[in-house]
Amino acid sequence: MATKIELSRIGRFIQSAIIFAYAIPRCQIIWSTDKIFTLVLMIISGVAVFSGLFIIYASLCFFTTEGLEFLNIFTDGGREFGKYPFSIYGEGVLKLFTYIIPLALFQYYPFLYLIGKTQDIHYMFAPFLAFLFLIPCLLLWKIGLRHYKSTGS
Repeated sequence: MATKIELSRIGRFIQSAIIFAYAIPRCQIIWSTDKIFTLVLMIISGVAVFSGLFIIYASLCFFTTEGLEFLNIFTDGGREFGKYPFSIYGEGVLKLFTYIIPLALFQYYPFLYLIGKTQDIHYMFAPFLAFLFLIPCLLLWKIGLRHYKSTGS
C-alpha cells in the first residue's frame, strides 16, 4: 500500500491549509452562518466530486490493461481550471464543468454567493447537486465489478 506515496500531495495539502488559514480572516467577506455553511459545503462536495473522478478512473481499469492518463485532465486539469473563474473560459466550458464534470457546482457558483456577486440562495446550495455525480460513478464501479475477469495468475 505504501509503494506509491506521493509526497507532493502532502505538500499541496499543507500549502493549501496555510493559504486557507491566512486568507479567510483577510478576504473582506462578512462571515455569517449561511456563508460558513456554504464554505464547508464547498469543501465537502469538492471531496465528493474528486472522489467520484477517482472512482471513474479505478472503474475504467476493469476494462483496460493500462492506466488511463487522460483522466488526469479532469483531476489535475480541474484543479488548474479552478484557479480562475469558470466564466472566463466561455459558455461551453462552463456548461461542461456544470453538467458533465460538476466542478463549477462546488467552486464557481457558491463562490459567487460568498463574495456577494449574487444573492441567489440557489447558488449557496449548488454544492448539494455535486453529490449527484457520485451516482453514475458508483454505477460504473458496480458494472466494472460485475464484468471483471481475472487473468488467472
